[in-house]
Amino acid sequence: MQLEKQHVLTKKEKAVMRVVYGEASRQNGSCLLTPIQLFSQIPLDLDFDESELDVALNNLEIDDYFELIRSDRKGELVYCINMQKKGLQFARVERAFKKNIVFKIMLAMMTSAIGALVAWGIRLLIGLAAK
Repeated sequence: MQLEKQHVLTKKEKAVMRVVYGEASRQNGSCLLTPIQLFSQIPLDLDFDESELDVALNNLEIDDYFELIRSDRKGELVYCINMQKKGLQFARVERAFKKNIVFKIMLAMMTSAIGALVAWGIRLLIGLAAK
C-alpha cells in the first residue's frame, strides 16, 4: 500500500476549506458561493483580504480538493465549486488529525506520570536501603 504524502494546509486555507466543505456537504458535493458568503463565515481572527481568498482557493484547487469555476451572476462574482475526492475526505482527515494530537498528548502525560512514579519508587528504595 502506497502512502500519499499529506499536504499541510495553512490556517487561511483550512478556514476556507471548512466553509466550502460545509456548504458543499449540504448540497451533494457542489455549491455556489460568493466572496461575501465566504468572508461572512470565515473567523474574524484571521486577517483576510480578497486577493488572499483567491490565492487560497487557487491553492486548494491545485491540490485537488475541488474544481473551481469563476462565474458572474448579475454582476457579482460567484465561485462554482465541485468537490473532488480529496475535498470530500477533508472532515475525516481533520478528525483523524485531532485524534492523533489527543493521543500524543495523552501518551506524553502517561509517560511523565509513569516516570514520576518510578522516580518516587527509586527514592523510596534508596531511603529504605540507607536506614
